[in-house]
Amino acid sequence: MEVDLINREICYSEFYEKYLVKNKICMLSKSFTDSWPCRKHWVDNEVPNWENLLEGYGEAEVPVANCGEAYFDSHSKSNWTLTDFITYIKEYRKKNYSTEMPCLYLKDWHLFKNFHGSEGMYETPIYFSVDWLNEYWIQGNKDDYRFVYIGPQGSWTPLHADVYGSFSWSANVVGKKRWIFFPPGEELKLKSLLGISSLPRDLGEIDLSSMKIAYFDLIQNAGEIVFVPSGWFHQVWNLEDTISINHNWFNGANVNYIYKGLGKASKEIEDEVSGYGTTLDTEQLEIFLDKEIRDFLRFILRNLVIRVPVTGCARINTIVM
Repeated sequence: MEVDLINREICYSEFYEKYLVKNKICMLSKSFTDSWPCRKHWVDNEVPNWENLLEGYGEAEVPVANCGEAYFDSHSKSNWTLTDFITYIKEYRKKNYSTEMPCLYLKDWHLFKNFHGSEGMYETPIYFSVDWLNEYWIQGNKDDYRFVYIGPQGSWTPLHADVYGSFSWSANVVGKKRWIFFPPGEELKLKSLLGISSLPRDLGEIDLSSMKIAYFDLIQNAGEIVFVPSGWFHQVWNLEDTISINHNWFNGANVNYIYKGLGKASKEIEDEVSGYGTTLDTEQLEIFLDKEIRDFLRFILRNLVIRVPVTGCARINTIVM
């Protein structure tokens, strides 16, 4: 199955209706990132410019995942300095990505929250700019859902759907990724086709082409941006040393997925805890689920705030009813 590649700017309203409302995957060409400063400062001859990253952020504390150690449906993590991680990745590359060394992946680094002015390294594409989640979160410097990922060749992310049913977008600053996507519901076929009770973490050894299942197999090159719709399970591999910028976000096009996602997460937690012979009240559930996200969704529903695009290119309006 082919993924739509958008090579030129289209009207916001067209993108909103064709991709956001329809929850449809697509990819933006590198022309949308050619002017980003990070594609010059973080890149040298089409490979990561480690020295520039060290100069700007070397002492930063960063979360590093071990791709060889499972932790629930993800990988185990520990905190490093960026200097130590880049020292590791240089050595790993020097040894030709030897299996004698662990395969590590810097993930979910809040660079733009923690380093004032670093937001100028890129520009969120207009199609993803109506972002209720980060607009709300960044106020008061609470937190954000804007991340930098740095992974060597061979690093990967297990099969998953993004948090709470959010949209996400992922831009390759440098490097190459492979993605496998399943439209919502198709991932469930893996259980019956493989005769397993839970979804596999790693699709690497599974021949999907021989199965009656809908999926997309996508290569993302440097500069390209992938739009990940709500509820689409996906797995990602770095085919080269890669740096990417990722946002999780939502707006009026997918807020229903978010609300359902929170409800599903609540039930999963309740079911898991009840297995131990106890129950949770609302206050206890909010300890497990992010209370501020739940409060934010209640705020939206209570006040019926509707944000919609206006017909015409690159124009956005806000209507409060």
